Amino acid sequence: MARHHKNTLHRIKLVCDIVQQHYEAGNYAKSYYKVWQKYVNPVYPCCYRTMLNYINTPVGKLDDNAKQTQRQ
Repeated sequence: MARHHKNTLHRIKLVCDIVQQHYEAGNYAKSYYKVWQKYVNPVYPCCYRTMLNYINTPVGKLDDNAKQTQRQ
């Protein structure tokens, strides 16, 4: 699997925080698509599929890269 750049990992974390704050399972008004449409896309312009890929990025991957950057 490809490694992400430091800024991309930071953006993934920010997008995931927005989604966790606004997403509600079972509520169409707060579905992933609506959260992307109202909150994510205006701040971080990306397509809906990219946001879903960000959400599915393992958290361990974000932490591992942070540790590697500290060692350097």
